[in-house]
Amino acid sequence: MDRAKPFAWRLIAASVCLLTFCHLARADSLEEQRNRYAQIKQAWDNRQMDVVEQMMPGLKDYPLYPYLEYRQITDDLMNQPTITVTNFVRANPTLPPARTLQSRFVNELARREDWRGLLAFSPEKPGTTEAQCNYYYAKWSTGQTEEAWQGAKALWLTGKSQPNACDKLFSVWRASGKQDPLAYLERIRLAMKAGNTGLVTVLARQMPAEYQTIASAIITLANDPNNVLTFARTTGATDFTRQMAAVAFASLARQDAENARLMIPSLVQAQKLNEEQTQALRDIVAWRLMGSDVTDEQAKWRDDAIMRSQSTSLIERRVRMALGTGDRRGLNTWLARLPMEAKEKDEWRYWQADLLLERGRDAEAKEILHALMQKRGFYPMVAAQRFRRRVHP
Repeated sequence: MDRAKPFAWRLIAASVCLLTFCHLARADSLEEQRNRYAQIKQAWDNRQMDVVEQMMPGLKDYPLYPYLEYRQITDDLMNQPTITVTNFVRANPTLPPARTLQSRFVNELARREDWRGLLAFSPEKPGTTEAQCNYYYAKWSTGQTEEAWQGAKALWLTGKSQPNACDKLFSVWRASGKQDPLAYLERIRLAMKAGNTGLVTVLARQMPAEYQTIASAIITLANDPNNVLTFARTTGATDFTRQMAAVAFASLARQDAENARLMIPSLVQAQKLNEEQTQALRDIVAWRLMGSDVTDEQAKWRDDAIMRSQSTSLIERRVRMALGTGDRRGLNTWLARLPMEAKEKDEWRYWQADLLLERGRDAEAKEILHALMQKRGFYPMVAAQRFRRRVHP
């Protein structure tokens, strides 16, 4: 029994030494791999491809090896077979570059005009806009026209300029007769709203001959929003012209709020606007009349407009203006104007309690403050401080 103890201790000591040695060897190996990885990257940057090819196989167990594989594939993507890219993407589903490689290779297959191969490689819609345009063009090329037109419409309806790869898809969609001219008007509206004047002009010039009158008016309006009243008076009142006039009006209001304010009655008459549409114009101008430099007339007009408004964000902006100027009566007025859902925000509940304390309605105020204290955030913290001062003055 006694002889066994020294043996056991020697065995434990040997095991510890072995584990330590393995750990050090692994650390040395990892450090060596890290150095080799850096050397390969340096050789790659210097286009020493013979060095890269010689050293890469020895790093297959290194965690960053897939990044070298990715570089190897993308450096010669034009000549890569589909199976190579497919295997890499499947083997590295969480690797960020692998996720972008799928869209890149879709575009490469489109360059090769391998439409069936493209759909076999990417049965589902890819991630980037360029790849999606190529994907739906492949659908058209293989006779899947309904899916192609649905995709074309979704990609068309944006205020942004789309990649050149989308031109082929849009061209075949237009040539098919399936592209409704109203789709042009809708995209023009989106481009106008996005401030993409160049796209508005391009689209207007592409419109069918029977739309050239409105197209010319659109181009003039896009180039100078100050023409909004002329546009409103010279085009027939439709949902589209009202929307275009509203977008141009917002641009005008940013430049000259007073001019926009005085123009509202004329726009209402020219485009036959209803009360909701008219109020939308008032809201646009009211946002621009929140500074300290407004005249008494402008301030009165602004407050009348906000009093009619259904815009919660606009009313909240007016509440904050009252807080900023120390206008207690205004604070009470505009808090009361908020819809019930907005009044439940911590910020506005706190200021409701503040007004109640000012009027001596301590019990109601303390109830609100105590409820706020149960939450987290800036106003709950301030409410807790306020509550303690009221309880322990």
